[in-house]
Amino acid sequence: MGKIRYNLAEGLTQDQIEKMHQEALKLIEKVGLKLPHKGIVKRLSEEKGVKIEKERVKFDGSLVEKYLKELSYPDEKVPTKPILVSGAYEQNVLDMDTGKIRQATSKDLVELTKLADSYGMRGSAPVRPTDLPPSLAEIAMYKISWENSPIRCNSILEANPKSSPEVAKYVYEMSQVANKFFSIGVWITSPFSISPDDLEVLYHFLDKDVPLWVATMPIAGATAPIHMIGAYVQSLAELFAGYTMLKILNPKTYVYCSIIDSIRAYPFDMKYGNFVYGSPEDIWGTLLQIQLNKYYKIPVIAKSLLTSSPLPDAQAAAEKAAHTIIATICKADGYTNAGLLAIDDIYSAEQVVIDYEIYQYAIQFSRGFDFNEETLSTEIIQEVVLKGETFLSHESTLNYFREAFWVPELFEHLMLRQWQEKEEKSILKKAKQIAKKRIKEHEFELPSEVQKELDKIYNKAKEKFIR
Repeated sequence: MGKIRYNLAEGLTQDQIEKMHQEALKLIEKVGLKLPHKGIVKRLSEEKGVKIEKERVKFDGSLVEKYLKELSYPDEKVPTKPILVSGAYEQNVLDMDTGKIRQATSKDLVELTKLADSYGMRGSAPVRPTDLPPSLAEIAMYKISWENSPIRCNSILEANPKSSPEVAKYVYEMSQVANKFFSIGVWITSPFSISPDDLEVLYHFLDKDVPLWVATMPIAGATAPIHMIGAYVQSLAELFAGYTMLKILNPKTYVYCSIIDSIRAYPFDMKYGNFVYGSPEDIWGTLLQIQLNKYYKIPVIAKSLLTSSPLPDAQAAAEKAAHTIIATICKADGYTNAGLLAIDDIYSAEQVVIDYEIYQYAIQFSRGFDFNEETLSTEIIQEVVLKGETFLSHESTLNYFREAFWVPELFEHLMLRQWQEKEEKSILKKAKQIAKKRIKEHEFELPSEVQKELDKIYNKAKEKFIR
């Protein structure tokens, strides 16, 4: 008779979305993008429908509409849903042994990659090792990720822009020998600009036919209008102007909008001068993103596992759990930033374990339950009551209880007496124990010939960047 799943009604009407779309096209035509790169601007100037005013490049709405019809996400490029993503190359970690916040090292990168991989988490490298020179650290993020996981930094869920053509060249060479996904991305610097560094990296890879992506994250009240709707109109305009630019620059390669920061804007806290994760307004942002992404057929990875808290505390738990459950009800395709704290400045192994539990909670909720003659249970009720039996020992309970109820790895469903009898009562300490066990037991090894080639390329990079 069907599956029961609960969902929220969407907020924007079709007319309102179409109005936002038209306003975004106006901005693309009238404002365009500031592109401080002569080579890029010259290549764009050869396309019909492009208007150049010094470094500012404007695109006809009809041209944008044409390319938006080509925007797609083939099944082989998007992992099976629902996806859990972790990592955004943070420079700080919460030390499991001391509880102190410190800078991340290469050892942290190895261990945290193993931990995330043990849960099947995808995405960018968890941390950026600060014990290496900056350029070499960026290259090491890929090498170490690939040495410790078959899925890390290896799909369109990886969203780390390369800082220079030299760094990108080494990562590209390593990706070729390891058969890993490699892309070049550009972030729009709101409002309506792209940095010269990003453009220079892009320029060096335009003729290699590597996948290209664009992302944007305007901040309401700081780099975008204070009104959330206006901030989202700006996000649409920036994203689609960038997408159109990439399509013109290389019409043969695969071009996409990042599914991590596609149509998205963020609230701003005027008291502290920070943009905010985990607030009620941030959840509004995710709801708008989900609805708008679906309209444009862009997969939605909700940034629901972000928090403003610097510790795995009550604030972090409340913000992450509330945001993730609401994203689940609105049918997000996945969730991102497991393990992150302090507005994505800190990576915590304990928080990875907690966030995976929140994710499992959300998945169990989204699974729903069946409505049919068997689950109506009329005959079972009649049999148990009239025969003086119990539901606890009934055959239907024994057959179905593992499927009916979620058994968590971290959270516990204890009565007071059971909890009092436990030797270790702290959930945070239990999360630490789980993290250390998973890191210790994790196993993965590249084929020896691949490892040898990666080492060879990395050693050349070391000669270049260590002086």
